Amino acid sequence: MPLALRGAVLFLFIPLVLVLYLRMPFGLAPSVLGGIAIMVAHRFVARPWMERHLVSRCFWCGRAPAPIEAPLTSKGTTIAARACTARHRDDLRAFGRVVAAGKPALAMLILVPVVLYLLNALAAIAGTTIVPLDTAVWCFKIPIALAVVTLSFAWPLGRSSSGQAAIDFPVHNLFLLGVNPTFWVFRIVGLFWLGQGVLSLVGRS
Repeated sequence: MPLALRGAVLFLFIPLVLVLYLRMPFGLAPSVLGGIAIMVAHRFVARPWMERHLVSRCFWCGRAPAPIEAPLTSKGTTIAARACTARHRDDLRAFGRVVAAGKPALAMLILVPVVLYLLNALAAIAGTTIVPLDTAVWCFKIPIALAVVTLSFAWPLGRSSSGQAAIDFPVHNLFLLGVNPTFWVFRIVGLFWLGQGVLSLVGRS
């Protein structure tokens, strides 16, 4: 199986987890607990896969070969990323600088909603309703959509920055498709979620 296709297959587990969390096709407990299990297990597959193939493909676009070194930092560890061109190396660094500069905001808009949503869902499984699940879904979708859509358009600001390129989030998820293809997923899904939010508000007014 081609390397890019293997990365795409591994990436598909991310939308699968989102479907389990948000649509709950198998009911509340099986869907949420199954999604948590997949999310935890995915890291132990995707991270080693990234480390094995860092030398083989461009971290930015996912293409091979990648002859140019483009190291970045993630949670204090140096990731030996590579790029297919000097432009893609510079783009990766620019992205890493924007992520590093926006780390507190990204954590508040992505990590906090995920944690709160799962805690609320686990409480619902235990029979305690803290926030209605329909409301919790929007509290999950909207901040995450705002974060990823903004990031996908704002990353070029890092070209004029001199800060460190650091991605203190699950960096392996970005490698599966490549950062730039992942931006398109961010834009499509994020704008769809925001559109859903607007339509929901209009429908209630």
